[in-house]
Amino acid sequence: MIPSTPRRTWLFLIASSLAYFGPDLLVPAAWAHTHAYLVGSAFYQGLLVVLGFGFGPALCRAMAVGPTGTSALDAAIEQGRAGLKAAGLAVPPVTRFDHAMPFVLTAGLLPRQCAVFVSTGLATRLTPSALQFLLARAAVHATLRHRLAALLPLLVFTVLPPDGLKSPATWIETGGFLFLWLMVHWAFELDADRCAARAVGAGAGDALREGLAISHPHPAWFSTHPPVRWRLRAVRANA
Repeated sequence: MIPSTPRRTWLFLIASSLAYFGPDLLVPAAWAHTHAYLVGSAFYQGLLVVLGFGFGPALCRAMAVGPTGTSALDAAIEQGRAGLKAAGLAVPPVTRFDHAMPFVLTAGLLPRQCAVFVSTGLATRLTPSALQFLLARAAVHATLRHRLAALLPLLVFTVLPPDGLKSPATWIETGGFLFLWLMVHWAFELDADRCAARAVGAGAGDALREGLAISHPHPAWFSTHPPVRWRLRAVRANA
């Protein structure tokens, strides 16, 4: 979910909560713990995840607040996209939305229907080279392998605990799954850095540092991204 106005945010939270928890509120209590209902509920929740990815660009556009002015920024975005396309990396359509929070997201299920959303609070504070590196990473996240890496762990975690976290064994399994997900997430984030560095070329390391200083100003232990030194090493080895 991209940051938006309080009204749109509350509407989204209420609608998504009703869609996710609605069946549990409507079915009779006698059905709630039957095997058929648990299987059906897991299937329904998994379907919601897939639909959420598929309609992600449309949902993000509905949440986005239209920017005002800054035509020079739009020109910089298109120039960055053109430079990456010349380097063999096609960037999905970019939607710039008005919000002070530094934010960038690649939304979509399949590569051909992906879209990139970037806030003015991030884009206006980046130099052209850093903006191009950010767009390159967003383009890599729109490839099929990265879409599957984003979808499949979330899909598995949605249906993994069919009856809640009620036993120590389930907690241990969930903790192991989250650790495995973090390792997979790190691997694909480093892959995005490497691919973006190859597309951008010289200066990718400085662009990464600049982007991190704006989008991740907090200490590293508050982030799910790989350690900064790993990311810089991956970028410098491929720039």
